[in-house]
Amino acid sequence: MEEYDPSQIAKYLIERAKVFNKYYASVRILENQNLRYSRLALVLSVKIVLKEGLRLLEIKAPKEM
Repeated sequence: MEEYDPSQIAKYLIERAKVFNKYYASVRILENQNLRYSRLALVLSVKIVLKEGLRLLEIKAPKEM
């Protein structure tokens, strides 16, 4: 019987948030016209992953930070 461990989801989300935070701190998302939409797509993707992960853990995500 396979066991499910919610802490694995929590650890994954924490790691994704750390990596994205470093990226966000070092890259100007809107500055480069050629990369703007790609970077915005990345931001949206990370938002979706974090929000859905929190939903799986039954944690409400804040609307703003």
